[in-house]
Amino acid sequence: MIEMKKWRYIPFETNNGPKNMAIDEMLLERVIKGESPNLLRFYKWNPSTATIGLHQSLNAEINLNSAKQNNVDIVRRITGGGAVLHDSTGEITYSVICKLKDIPELKNSPREYDSSIPLRYQVILESLASGLEEMGVSIDVGKIHCPALLTQGKKISGNAQTIRNGTLLQHGTILLSVEPEFMYQILKAPVGVTYTKMVQSVRSKVIGICQNNENNTDINNLSEREIVDKLKAGFQHIFGIEFQTEPLTKKENLEAENLAKNKYASKKWLEKYL
Repeated sequence: MIEMKKWRYIPFETNNGPKNMAIDEMLLERVIKGESPNLLRFYKWNPSTATIGLHQSLNAEINLNSAKQNNVDIVRRITGGGAVLHDSTGEITYSVICKLKDIPELKNSPREYDSSIPLRYQVILESLASGLEEMGVSIDVGKIHCPALLTQGKKISGNAQTIRNGTLLQHGTILLSVEPEFMYQILKAPVGVTYTKMVQSVRSKVIGICQNNENNTDINNLSEREIVDKLKAGFQHIFGIEFQTEPLTKKENLEAENLAKNKYASKKWLEKYL
């Protein structure tokens, strides 16, 4: 009998924008140093938070006055990808942090992934898809600015990653519901595209898993924790791992709080590219 590899599971929690991104980076460094095993965490955002990719222009991507008026945090990520609005009630976010050597080969997938999507993305997307299908959500894959999951041709999950010292951090969204009008009060539409056109585009291309009646699923009856449990099981199945629940230690929490304050909540980091 093959012994399952053990990963760390960080319990589902809610934090503000700087703290969430600080936890991800702090844990990435701990996995790199061997101070933590590979791990998975799910989390939410309060208040709602707009995140921008590592090299994006803050002013080009975010309506700063509108974000302030609506009490929306703004945070620069250490991962690439585009600007995202993480709604406090409309999304569950995940982070996977693991050594590249521990990412398994993807076998027997019912989906065909675009060859341009790296294997390290494919295995994580397949884990999410496995959990979502257990909830009755039909899944197809696609590439809309980033490797994404879609249902009935509409995006329900966007993802971004970074690699340091042979260790991967990938985090991404599981959309529960989408409000395009609010989204594009905070995010700026591309140059030459009107607010109205951008809202229409989001409506036609993006959907929350709790909004899609075509799935014929009882997902609306599931609690957020039940959704997280299904997604967690998807990772167990695809990666062939077992989870050991280990909340942040006092030392880790303090380290994350310091990083949030000194980096992620600082103007220097946020305004790195104005």
